[in-house]
Amino acid sequence: MNRRDALLTVVAGAALLATAPLTSAAAQDWPSHPVKIIVGFAPGSSADQLARLVAEGLTASLKQRFVVEYRQGNSGSIAASFTARATPDGYTLMIGGSGPHITIPTLHPDIGYDPMKDFTHVAMIAGDSYVLAANPTLGVHDIAGLIKLAKARSAPLTSSSPGPGSLGQMLLEEFKRKAGIDITHVPAPDSGLMEVLGNHINMTLTVPLTAGEQIKAGKVVGLAMSSRMRNPAYPNIATFTEQGFPEITGATWFWLTAPKNLPPAVAEQLNRDVRRSLQLPKARAYFAQHALLSEDLDLAGTTAFVGNELAHWSALAKRVGMRAQ
Repeated sequence: MNRRDALLTVVAGAALLATAPLTSAAAQDWPSHPVKIIVGFAPGSSADQLARLVAEGLTASLKQRFVVEYRQGNSGSIAASFTARATPDGYTLMIGGSGPHITIPTLHPDIGYDPMKDFTHVAMIAGDSYVLAANPTLGVHDIAGLIKLAKARSAPLTSSSPGPGSLGQMLLEEFKRKAGIDITHVPAPDSGLMEVLGNHINMTLTVPLTAGEQIKAGKVVGLAMSSRMRNPAYPNIATFTEQGFPEITGATWFWLTAPKNLPPAVAEQLNRDVRRSLQLPKARAYFAQHALLSEDLDLAGTTAFVGNELAHWSALAKRVGMRAQ
């Protein structure tokens, strides 16, 4: 081997080591320095709040700092792209979720990462079901009343959602199809809640974390929930299933994820500690306050859950003709 070939071999070996997972010995020492949790959304968002909750729990249990870092934009896909290419050493994690790992890859298959193959999905964190919330001036209080009104009107009703191509819009389009009514989707900031309150849009299909306080104050009317069972925080709002639409179920979920090839020992440790931290009183109080859903799953269960969500929403997007916008 000449000097040039030897140099190329050294460079190639260094590049391989830079992307290789931790050795067994190194994994046993993990974490020896601060760990980043990447958030793909703005400070104060649901993903950010959950990241801080998880970071606090992991910092306490693993005696090492877990710090939140923002790489926001494009529904979380910027953060997902960064995480997918990070070294799988346990020091770069991400708050995965329905935006970067479900809707974006479904509507933009050329996004540059595979939501399953390029990640190690580590532990479930929380879910938030959807609620159809209407302006009180519509004079309806349930799905039957809404359908009757929509069919009696000459102009279509209007509804917003968390955004074009969102899970909320997918559910809205499926509801329209099943109910045989016309509702015009109107994109607006923050699920269009302010526009609904101002009676510029008739309703919005959004999450309780966004509309819950306005529902409790009587400023908007909750017509239906997309959860499988009634949400204990909103016992008077019947589910879509109870009102004859079992197809309108689903929630937006968040989980902890990492690059593919995360060392199994690190993945198992994170899974155990996240699950344990979410059972602590502070976390349980946060879940109750915001009416969040939870799934206590091991590593295999978490991966299967994310895969099932991807299959479910991809099929729904195809069924309602949802395309990239």
